[in-house]
Amino acid sequence: MSELLWEIGCEEIPSRMLTEAIRHFGTAMMTTLEGAGLSATDTRLTWCHATPRRLALAVEGIPQRQADRSETRKGPALERAFDAEGRPTKATEGFAHACGTTVAALERLETPKGTYLACTLRTPGSDAQTILPGLMADLLATFPWPKSMRWGSGQTRFVRPIRWMVALLDGVELPARASESVSGGHETRGHRFMAPGRFPVKNAQEYLTTLAANRVMLSLDERARVIREGVTRLSSLEGGSAVLDEGLVIENAGLTEWPVPMTGRFDPGYLEIPPEVLATSMKYHQKYFPVKKADGGLLPCFVAVANLEAPDPTVLVRGYERVLKARLEDAAFYWREDRRLPLPERLPALDKVVFQARLGTVGAKAKRISILAEALATRLDPASAPQAARAALLAKCDLVTGMVGEFPELQGVMGGYYARHAGEEAGVALAIQEHYRPQGAGDALPGSSLGRMVSLADKLDTLVGCFGIGLTPTGTKDPFGLRRAALGVIRMILDGAGLTLGLRELLILAHGAYAPGVLDQDAHTTGEAVLEFIHGRLEVHLRHDFTHDLIDAVQALRLDDLTDVAARVAALEAFKKSDAFGALVAANKRIANILGKAPAADTGTPVNPQGLHQPAEAELFTALNQAVTTTTPLLAERRYGATLETLATLRAPIDRFFDDLLVMDPDTAVRRNRLALLGSIRESFSRIADFSKLALPEG
Repeated sequence: MSELLWEIGCEEIPSRMLTEAIRHFGTAMMTTLEGAGLSATDTRLTWCHATPRRLALAVEGIPQRQADRSETRKGPALERAFDAEGRPTKATEGFAHACGTTVAALERLETPKGTYLACTLRTPGSDAQTILPGLMADLLATFPWPKSMRWGSGQTRFVRPIRWMVALLDGVELPARASESVSGGHETRGHRFMAPGRFPVKNAQEYLTTLAANRVMLSLDERARVIREGVTRLSSLEGGSAVLDEGLVIENAGLTEWPVPMTGRFDPGYLEIPPEVLATSMKYHQKYFPVKKADGGLLPCFVAVANLEAPDPTVLVRGYERVLKARLEDAAFYWREDRRLPLPERLPALDKVVFQARLGTVGAKAKRISILAEALATRLDPASAPQAARAALLAKCDLVTGMVGEFPELQGVMGGYYARHAGEEAGVALAIQEHYRPQGAGDALPGSSLGRMVSLADKLDTLVGCFGIGLTPTGTKDPFGLRRAALGVIRMILDGAGLTLGLRELLILAHGAYAPGVLDQDAHTTGEAVLEFIHGRLEVHLRHDFTHDLIDAVQALRLDDLTDVAARVAALEAFKKSDAFGALVAANKRIANILGKAPAADTGTPVNPQGLHQPAEAELFTALNQAVTTTTPLLAERRYGATLETLATLRAPIDRFFDDLLVMDPDTAVRRNRLALLGSIRESFSRIADFSKLALPEG
């Protein structure tokens, strides 16, 4: 068994691509080896790592050569292979020639369909040393980078120009080519600045040791650990704690080969700027870690991560401070200038900002979501309706401020600050600040009820508008973030608040807020399409806690109150533990099957109590009426658990009905009456869910 060491050295790979590149590189290599017959039971990926300048892996246990392969080719049927005189036919001779043998040497192959002529071709396996270069070239050529490039006059495509490659099988160089000018060798390279030379290696262990000695920390996880510990330690020395965003940790780990955290400082006067602006300037633009005080405010310092150990670290720190100062100067300028014009006076400027070419301007959107937010508040908290309308109207005004133009990540946040400065009510300002939330699955929800209402109005308006003109998500493309918007609506309704809302009415209202002729689809068609889309995201959301059949059974009712949907699914989940669950599910499936196959002429009539002559059907009718009487007020109060417990009492009479009676009785009147009774049973269960869609318990 052999060891493969493979390193691809290139110009700096974008940090955001490294994590996925590591995963793909190792997985693709092992899949490729298995497909080529160069994988055994003890073949394993020892490690796979990446830095900005290299991808590298080591695989142990590669067979030295492929196993020999044999292939049996089937030729003509024996009965047609020879003529009446026993001479081979043209087809037989052609088959033997194609196999490189004679007719006499052909074998007989017995199959269920008869006897055929056959030929077994044996192909000896090739050496791994011979096969691997081609496999490696193919893997490089098909590497799925989000973006790749060509360089020089060559045709090779890769994420960045390839500068060197190490390709060793048991210490022997493989004649693999990475590009027109780079082939496999045995020399790696150290850190670009601290150890820029070439260093020979013989195997994977020596490779790791050599890189560590030459200031290359190969493991992304190890670099991330060093960054976390260093940032935490330096922040503590400043009397604060780091704003240790894990995404920023990984990004810095992807930007460095030898991370060295360093503390920098800025003028305390900049602390007059909102802390979100300072944090954005540091985190998103400079990749620095802010340092906060115990009360949550920021300290006038930061931690940056250098990519080398400098003889005089203060030179680097001064550079970090100088770059940040320029950013903070811009922020201070916009903070000062933006407040000269009160936020409400920026409303006319929104009419010059396009939201979407066919859906009009942001100004028009602001008016629409103001109408919708007021309607929401009227249903949920009538006293807050004026504030909801005001917050929604002003929510987008910060888009035309200098600060948001320079720092787009702060839209909404700055609107909240500018609203407070303009004298708006505190609740209105907070709603403006929160209304973009949640922007993703892990993002926080709006903390205030006004914020939730404005956010809901904003997202529903976008969904209705885009669906109304046919701009629906396709595959991975979702330019208007409709999936995120739908998930945001679901989370705000379900998570914590438990809002009771009829979405159909709101979607029709949102449609009506658009000017006539803007949307292609009518209100009903658009609303149902949006509701179906939201239901699709709701199913994904609920699957974290419930099985798909429970969700499908409730979703079949096409309810538009998501809180009600979730409550029904939870009640079914609890009811699954009941002894009656399996029997009732089976009965409902049987009822659905019978009704589905019954002639149309036999269905649609009400139950005739005088026509129930047999004890089993009369008993079931009585039990059903009692259950309906009991469950009607329970359903009105959404006490679905108690409703299901009551319906469970129908188990015994339903079983007796099927045991004692023939539903499809030859007598037309009897048959129709029994079908009507089954229809009533199905209708009673369907007031909670479509039980025929539930999965039967195992066993």
